[in-house]
Amino acid sequence: MSHSGVLGVRRIFCGLLGLMILLNAVPRGVQGGPFPQGSATKDTSGSIVAQGRLQPTGGILKLSAVPGDRIQGVRVEPGALVEGGQELVVLESAGLRKLELQIAELKLADAVSMHQTALRQADQGLEMAQWKLRSAEQIQTQARSTLELVGKQSELLESLGEQIRGLEAIRSNPRLRGAVGSLEVEAKRNQKMAAEVEYERALQGANQSIQSAELLVAQAQAVVREAREAREQLAENPGYRPLEKQIELIRFQLGQAAVLAPGSGTVLQVHGVAGERASVLPLIEMADLSQMSCLAEVHESDVGQVRLGQIAEMKSSSLSRTIRGRVRRIDRVVGASQMRSASPLARSDFRSIGVWIQIDPEDVSVASERLQLQVEVRIEK
Repeated sequence: MSHSGVLGVRRIFCGLLGLMILLNAVPRGVQGGPFPQGSATKDTSGSIVAQGRLQPTGGILKLSAVPGDRIQGVRVEPGALVEGGQELVVLESAGLRKLELQIAELKLADAVSMHQTALRQADQGLEMAQWKLRSAEQIQTQARSTLELVGKQSELLESLGEQIRGLEAIRSNPRLRGAVGSLEVEAKRNQKMAAEVEYERALQGANQSIQSAELLVAQAQAVVREAREAREQLAENPGYRPLEKQIELIRFQLGQAAVLAPGSGTVLQVHGVAGERASVLPLIEMADLSQMSCLAEVHESDVGQVRLGQIAEMKSSSLSRTIRGRVRRIDRVVGASQMRSASPLARSDFRSIGVWIQIDPEDVSVASERLQLQVEVRIEK
């Protein structure tokens, strides 16, 4: 073997020897024991160590637009504070939708005006029908009064009959026969016959008047009923309802023609520029940074020692200082760890449970500077 080959073998041997010495010098928790440091384990103080990720408590909102619509303008920049309902991105279709909305609102105004006119006409028709009904009822009342008057004529007939019977009684009495002449009795009889004819004619006329009045009342009542039903139907089912639904649809489409902030928060990322077409990808990412949380992946064998309210510390070289918080939720589902420790010797095949830590208010500003930052978490027992 050449001299250079011998030197190469010696270098390899020395490297392996140095690695073995380094492994022996590393604590058991770092060598890759059952709970390796940097993934999920207990340190020398008894605290539970895990990897976590900083994120807004309410999550990061990803706002998109209708794919294919062209971006007309972006109203915000990263870092901007926005309020709920504020316009963030305007799309090209917004102008068309606004024009459609104006036209539909004009049509609705005309339809409402026509409906109100129809209602006034229906009210007038109902009032006219009610007036005719009152007139028919008055005619009916007069006909009944006439019938009552005709009925009183029967008393006159009775009186004439009694007079005739009295005269005939006088004529049949031998002593008084000369007091009453036959002509006088015949005249009374003729008077009664004329009165009977007049009574029958008046009675027939009164009955016909009542029948006519009752028919007029029934017809007027039917007209009033129809006019009232027509008025109620017109009021309950106005013809402009379809236009109102059309306006609701246009307003919905107009809302889709702009990206609005669903609530107060901070704009994190802007992915669209004026002139390009929207795709299925989000245009705006925003979040409410007033509350921050850390999702820690705790080893499944350690989660039994975690309790709500426990104090936790989170640190990273990317943070200006260590931040603190308290455990507010412990997930139920066990799954594979998604966060890997920075240590190359840490295990990465363990199963974990998510533990949510609410960051203290005084540390929120520090945590919100590094969203999605992976941090080392220590949960105090």
